Amino acid sequence: MAPSSKSERGGPGGKRGPAGAAGGSSAGPGPRGRREHVVRQLDRVKISGQLSPRLFRKLPPRVCVSLKSIVDEDFLCAGHIFLGFSKCGRYVLSYTSNSGDDDFSFYIYHLYWWEFNVHSKLKLVRQVRLFQDEEIYSDLYLTVCEWPSDSSKVIVFGFNTRSANGLLVNMMMMSDENHRDIYISAVAVPPPRHCPGCRDMALAHPGERQAHCLRHGFMLHTKYQVVYPFPTFQPAFQLKKDQVVLLNTSYSLVACAVAVHAAGDSSSCQILYERRSPPAPCRRAGCVPARAEEPGEREGAGAAAQPLAGRASPGAGQGRVGAGLSPAVAKAKEFVADIFRRAKEATGPARGGEEEEEEEEEEDDGAATAFECSPPPAAAPPCSAPAASGRCRLHPASPRGDGSPAGEPPPAPGPPCAPPRAPPEPGYVNYTKLRYVLEPGEPAAPEEEFEDDKISLPFVVTDLRGRSLKPLKERATAQGQYLTVEQLTLDFEYVINEVIRNDAAWSRQFCSFSDYDIVILEVCPETNQVIINIGLLLLAFPSPDEEGQLRPRSYHTSLKVAWDLNTGTFVTVSVGDLTEVKGQTSGSVWSSYRKGCVDTVMKWLVPESSGRYVNRMTNEALHKGCSLKVLADNERYTWIVL
Repeated sequence: MAPSSKSERGGPGGKRGPAGAAGGSSAGPGPRGRREHVVRQLDRVKISGQLSPRLFRKLPPRVCVSLKSIVDEDFLCAGHIFLGFSKCGRYVLSYTSNSGDDDFSFYIYHLYWWEFNVHSKLKLVRQVRLFQDEEIYSDLYLTVCEWPSDSSKVIVFGFNTRSANGLLVNMMMMSDENHRDIYISAVAVPPPRHCPGCRDMALAHPGERQAHCLRHGFMLHTKYQVVYPFPTFQPAFQLKKDQVVLLNTSYSLVACAVAVHAAGDSSSCQILYERRSPPAPCRRAGCVPARAEEPGEREGAGAAAQPLAGRASPGAGQGRVGAGLSPAVAKAKEFVADIFRRAKEATGPARGGEEEEEEEEEEDDGAATAFECSPPPAAAPPCSAPAASGRCRLHPASPRGDGSPAGEPPPAPGPPCAPPRAPPEPGYVNYTKLRYVLEPGEPAAPEEEFEDDKISLPFVVTDLRGRSLKPLKERATAQGQYLTVEQLTLDFEYVINEVIRNDAAWSRQFCSFSDYDIVILEVCPETNQVIINIGLLLLAFPSPDEEGQLRPRSYHTSLKVAWDLNTGTFVTVSVGDLTEVKGQTSGSVWSSYRKGCVDTVMKWLVPESSGRYVNRMTNEALHKGCSLKVLADNERYTWIVL
């Protein structure tokens, strides 16, 4: 490899280049002008993270392969678009998009795996149809991704950026430039060699090339629509956790986990939303044990829980008890008030005058309001610990909130302690888990499989030939391998309202929000934390310092939130100040906002190790009217020249 400039030669008149550049390295002594070994230069690139564009102006012929020499001409004429190498280097991936000659034809996409050997032609090992039976009216931007360490499957994102071709089709399909269709397929990767399960399937179905076990023979498809401002596609974050993909649907963030398990394997069947076990019972003196939990009380994800732990729901406990109460609530109020009066008479007045009366009134009202939210059964003892919803509790200032019978001395005072119960599951946690087995059958009816309104995205699971797999009932036992599809959903508008109501200093000025944009800032696979930034356009009244300004104005701000994939809960990280929008279009606002997000990400960025990255292959060059020059396998220093 002859150097291409004096600066790379390091000879007379040459300048010292950056670390890693030929002739410009400062690693170790050596005679001036001597070139460093290419492998050592590549190792230095891994350490420094800097790759000079002049490092490889020309590769040695032994590591360059011409595409025409390893692919038959028939495949090239059939319109194969080659995307790149798989992460393992064993396969080269390509796709085709076929459509008819008229404007009413749909695009049909197929993905291909080719086994690569530098000394022979590519060998086709798998062909699958993407986006099961979807009616796609325009050519798609495609991105094929692999997780950092999960090499058992790939995920394909497809989206269109323009309306369907032809005015007539636009009118018939009611195409809208403010909407964009997103198509997703997750496909099992062909195994390097037949596993025992694949061999059994091949024997059971002789002559079928696509006969594979479930681990190596499933496909999963879904489709949803996003609205303006269209969410950015961030594969480095959205696939940072193995087996999990984060999907921004414009209205919610959906964490989807896809995994294949063997029958009887329960050690790793749950990837998302691990319910926490309740703490050990409290043994301190003076602590009254919590009541026993009723069967089915906590089934479902927070069916009767508060929106945030420790916070009342918007309608809970607002207003005092008045006329028109139900007999149970009125009886509960009288019962608790009588308990307070007896306790006061037994212990004596704590304070005199009006303060004592005010405290008694507050206690009575507070207890009655709590019972109004969650009245106990008619024969229940006075409430001494929170119920499952966390809303039934005595006023903390109560002189006798211990639940002991009237007339008996109270228990010895002890330090305050929390009741021995797990915190309630928030009502906004939406989680579902479905299972499938490799028994092709009729597609499940929507009302049977997706009757739960918590499911955000409907999935279609098939084998490699497109036949729908059989969904298992909730308590059915799988006899062999089964596929689990988990979904954990975070509703953006709920988060926005809660953060503003509880954590924004300008909440009293807030009127309403008109639009928002979500960008993922970071994902930590070890702690299962997702950091998101919510850009917000809103209407709010000016600050009280600005006199005479009574009409609301348009503002922009951002809310940073951390979402826990283990519990489904979120916490507020920070709330930005209000910045008035003066003469800016929404496009300029979102452009500036996303630039700020990029700057934040770059400040936080920590380089991944060479093996912990999301492999990404795309047809972006094709949509720009050009072609890739090479398909590079940088791990094994191999190029396919197109």
